[in-house]
Amino acid sequence: MIRWFNHTKDELLRDLALPAMGTLCEPEVAQNLALAVALRGLGAVSPNPLVGAVLVDNANRFLGAAAHERVGGLHAEARLLADLTQSMGANALQQSLKGGRLFVTLEPCAHEGRTPSCARALAGSGLKEVIYGVTDPNPLVHGKGAGILREAGINAVDASLHSDFKPWSAACEDLAGMFLHNISTGRMFTGLKIASSMDGVVAFEGDRRIWITGERARTYGHFLRMAYDAIGVGAGTVLADHPRLNVRHPFLKDPSMSRTPRRVVFDPRGRALEFALGGNLVPLVMEETETTVWLIAQHGVALDLVRRAEARRIKVIAVPVEMESKRFLWSEVDGALQALGIRSLLLEGGPGLYASALGTGDGRTRPFVNKIHLFQSPQILGDRSPAGAKALRWNTSTAMRQSIRQDRVQLFQLDGDWGFEISLDSDAGG
Repeated sequence: MIRWFNHTKDELLRDLALPAMGTLCEPEVAQNLALAVALRGLGAVSPNPLVGAVLVDNANRFLGAAAHERVGGLHAEARLLADLTQSMGANALQQSLKGGRLFVTLEPCAHEGRTPSCARALAGSGLKEVIYGVTDPNPLVHGKGAGILREAGINAVDASLHSDFKPWSAACEDLAGMFLHNISTGRMFTGLKIASSMDGVVAFEGDRRIWITGERARTYGHFLRMAYDAIGVGAGTVLADHPRLNVRHPFLKDPSMSRTPRRVVFDPRGRALEFALGGNLVPLVMEETETTVWLIAQHGVALDLVRRAEARRIKVIAVPVEMESKRFLWSEVDGALQALGIRSLLLEGGPGLYASALGTGDGRTRPFVNKIHLFQSPQILGDRSPAGAKALRWNTSTAMRQSIRQDRVQLFQLDGDWGFEISLDSDAGG
C-alpha cells in the first residue's frame, strides 16, 4: 500500500528508516521509500523538484536510497551512485547493479546544467530497468531522459502508464506538484492554510490568545511552511497577531530544515507597515528583516512611508489593485513575487486574503489557489464565539467546484482535529 496519501508528511520524514544493504526490498516498499526520502530536500531545492530514488539489485535486495537535497547539489540518482561508489567501490557497485532496478519519483534529467545528466550517468550502469513516477514536463528533459536510457538498453518505465504503478505515480505527481505547476503554467504555486471550527470560524478579532485547533495541527502548519518558498498574510493578521512566520517544528532536528521562508505581507493601504514602523513590536520588521516583502497598492501609499521602510531594509513593492475592490491583481502579485525567485506561496490569513485568493463567487474570477490545507476543529463555536469573530466565506461558484480534483482530496487525523488537503486543477488562477 502506498503510504503517501492520507498521511501526515512530517511523520513520513520522521519515521524514515532505510533498510540494511542486502535486505529484501519489494517494489512497493521501494516506492514508499523513494517518496519518503525525497522529503529530505524539503525547503532546500526550489525551483527544482523534490526527488527520491531507491536502488535494488536483480533479487530485489536493497542497495541504497538518496534524494535531491539542495539546489545546485547532485540530483537524487547522481547522489545515490556517488554514495554507493564511495561505500562499495566502483567495481563492486557495477556488479551489484547488473540486472537491478531503480525507482525514481521523476524522469531522470537529460540535460547538463549545474549538475551532470542523470540519464547519461545511469546509461552505463548495467541496470535492467528504471521506473520513474512522473514524466518531467521541462522541455529540456521531457521524454529525453527516458530516451537516453532506452538507447542504452535499459527498460525505462513511465509509471503512469502501468496499472501496477499508478497509485505510486499519483503520489509522485503530488510530491512534485509545485514544480510541475511552475513548469507547465509559468505561474507560482499557491497554497491556502486555514484553521477553522466546524461552523467556519477562522479568526477572533483582537484576541491573540485563542487557538481554534490543537497543538498537533499547529505543528503540522509549521511543517507546511518548509514546503513553500514564501508565507503570505494580510495586514489584519499582522496587526492582530504579530506573527513571526518562521518554522518551529519539534520533529525536525536538522537546523538547516528550519529555515525562515520569505515572508510576504499583503498591505494595500500600508496600515500594517505604518504600525510596524511606529515602534511597535512586530517580528516581521525586527527578526530577519531581509526575508520580508511588503506589498502595497500602486499610487495608494505615501512615498515617505516607503522611504522609511527601505531605510530599515524592508523590501516594499507597489502592485496594481482592482479599481472596485481595491484588492491586488493576482496576476501582478504573481509576477512581482516570481521576480524575487518565489515559486510557491502559502497564504495563512486572514479571511479577506482567503476570499481574494479564492476568487469571486459569481464566477467572474477563478481561484488563485492550487492546494487548500484545511485544519478543522470539532468545536462548534456558535454563540460562544466572541464578538468580532470572522468566518470564511467560501467561493461556491461553478468554477470553484469544477476546479477541485476529487481524486486528490486527502484526509488525516491530527490528534483531536482533522486535516484536509484539497488539490485544485493547475489552471486555477488562470
